[in-house]
Amino acid sequence: MMGVLALSFSWVLAMVTVEQKLTTSMSAQAVADAAALAAIENGEGVAQQLVAVNQARLVSLEAHSEAGVGTTVVVVVELDGVLAQATASNAN
Repeated sequence: MMGVLALSFSWVLAMVTVEQKLTTSMSAQAVADAAALAAIENGEGVAQQLVAVNQARLVSLEAHSEAGVGTTVVVVVELDGVLAQATASNAN
């Protein structure tokens, strides 16, 4: 009986760890997406503020402009050890 309880407890702990990692991954992606959109619409400063407010770290922000086409921004953020990347564009 103790073995069954120990095994059940181990599974519960494993599930909690997986859930926490998944939640962090989803949060990091949401911050990256929002930062990329903010950079396109309002500039890099606003994107940096948004990342900071969400207690993440801006790893990189690269903007590529092409005359007559528009601008594409690629953002990488880190949140609790999880990296996430997002791209936004205002191309026509």
